[in-house]
Amino acid sequence: MTIEDVAEKADAWSEAIKKIIKAITAAGVATATAIGALLMWWPFGSDPEPEIPPLLQGTGYGAQCSQLYNTIDHNWTEQQWTVWEKLKRDLDC
Repeated sequence: MTIEDVAEKADAWSEAIKKIIKAITAAGVATATAIGALLMWWPFGSDPEPEIPPLLQGTGYGAQCSQLYNTIDHNWTEQQWTVWEKLKRDLDC
């Protein structure tokens, strides 16, 4: 083997190693990009959006509350008043 043959083989090996390194680098970049995309779209136990309470909560101005207030009979028994008050609480009037 001459020095020229050794130099040619070294150049060939050098080129082959460069191509392998480029291929590995491209595969690494593609893998990192795919993982990044998955992480970006993956739900990480995000808190649910808080429920916004109604503006007129508990004011008694709703249609159901109005109907409930219209049913009042001042001659009711204690048991009837208890039922009415429970309905009032349930409707949040």
